[in-house]
Amino acid sequence: MNIKIRYTLCFLCIFFWSCVENDLPERVVVCGIEEMQVEGMVSCKITDETSTVTIKVIDTMDLHKIQVEKLIVTDMATIFPDSSACMDVSRFPDSSFESLDQLPEDANTFMDFSKPVLFRLSLYQDYKWTINVTRDINRSIKVKNQVGTALIDENTKQVVVYVDSVSQPSLRNIEILSMQLGSSIAKTEPEPSLVTDFTRPRVFFVSAFGEREKWTVSVQYPTANVQTTELSAWTRRAYLKGSTLTGNVSVEYRKKGEEMWESVLSNEMSYTEGEFLAMMTHLQPQTTYEYQMNIDGKSSDVAEFVTDSISQVPNLSFEDWIMDSKAWYPNIDMDDANHFWDSGNDGASIASRNPTSPETKEVIKGKAVRMASDYIDMASKFAAGNIYTGRFIQVTSDLRGAELDFGQKYESRPSGIKGYYKYTPGIINQVKPPFEGLLGQTDSCHIYMALFDWTGPFRVNTTKGIFVDLTWKNESMIAFGEMKTNQATDTYKAFNVQLQYRDYFKRPTYILIVASASKYGDYFTGSTSSVLLLDECELVFE
Repeated sequence: MNIKIRYTLCFLCIFFWSCVENDLPERVVVCGIEEMQVEGMVSCKITDETSTVTIKVIDTMDLHKIQVEKLIVTDMATIFPDSSACMDVSRFPDSSFESLDQLPEDANTFMDFSKPVLFRLSLYQDYKWTINVTRDINRSIKVKNQVGTALIDENTKQVVVYVDSVSQPSLRNIEILSMQLGSSIAKTEPEPSLVTDFTRPRVFFVSAFGEREKWTVSVQYPTANVQTTELSAWTRRAYLKGSTLTGNVSVEYRKKGEEMWESVLSNEMSYTEGEFLAMMTHLQPQTTYEYQMNIDGKSSDVAEFVTDSISQVPNLSFEDWIMDSKAWYPNIDMDDANHFWDSGNDGASIASRNPTSPETKEVIKGKAVRMASDYIDMASKFAAGNIYTGRFIQVTSDLRGAELDFGQKYESRPSGIKGYYKYTPGIINQVKPPFEGLLGQTDSCHIYMALFDWTGPFRVNTTKGIFVDLTWKNESMIAFGEMKTNQATDTYKAFNVQLQYRDYFKRPTYILIVASASKYGDYFTGSTSSVLLLDECELVFE
């Protein structure tokens, strides 16, 4: 009887235990690709919102066999590559790798990127990413008596070329001067120079890497002087581009309501193969202007545009400071709306140190920012005095580095940044790979600004070596300018960093301003004696 009771009680316990609902929430870690490099890569753009990586490689690469040279994903995430795209999926790494040197000799990271490739990243949940690799092909066609730039549609494989009806009255004797519709090593059939009759569209076959594309080329007469125009209005200037029948192009503009027109000067106008770019200067912010194009003495319709306002970023004079949890912050308070600037103080404050702090004695006016590189004994790490637009996220769990969000939302287009600096460089006494060779040399400071079309801030991870790519390979970077020096200054000196723009017509979404007393501080390399002071900085709009 006792045995039956015990079995019954045991059964009931198991039954009721199985009925207990697990109310603990499932852990969620969003996995993503943070950095990727393949052989022959020209540019790379990572878009978190769509979980896609868009890569361009040199046009002589065979997309059927490309080696992945670097792949950084979310910490602890497992990588599951597309088995159908791998040369040997069993030897493809299942975790992040910064270089091929880190992998075993028998690793195989070659993949077929001739079509989109899927990667599955797994950590508690699965996340799918798509990798699109294309060749960076400079497609072009030039014919005699051509006007403007040919219209080339890569998706439909259609090409339209316009010729001048006066200089080229017949479409039966078109002379093709040059044509590249595929890779620079592709074969085009028939031979373009032998095809002259374009009274109807002509078909060309472009072959390379075992692939064969069919292109259709049409030659037509334009229906209007100006084929396309695009205007980009900045704060004190505006850009106008388009294609015309002749190189005899002029642009006039004036403030709305005024009578006199002002002409774009010859040094503000460029013309290449039927394409013109005009720059209207000395404009006023938030003002309506009128403009017209003059081609061979004939004026186009008058059009309007409105210039941008002057948009400074908060606290560029470094007057506002607040102490929070033993760390100095160059902000008026700690509200999210006002937390525009940050530094490495959050990490150094565990040792009650503030490499970046307000300066009240050596100033141009009011307060300045003092960036003094230091060595943090508790973390056994060199900490460069620095400041940046963004936010410190956390010290990594192993205390070897930190995670930062670089960049703040910003949509204007300044021409640069200016201010005053005073620099006292020390002799580099702290080095980490790959900068061991700098030991004993004079330290350098670094001030730079960049504009991006990011969809969110860039997550820097110094432990994993993930930093913003400041080269023009980074297609997200719209403008960049920098100043670096190892020269000491006894007093404040003025500086003016001019931005170089890669695109006058794309509007940025984020601004990144960084200053550091030690240029290679991100790599824990520099001098513990280096001090950089900055004061009265402002964005320039010219």
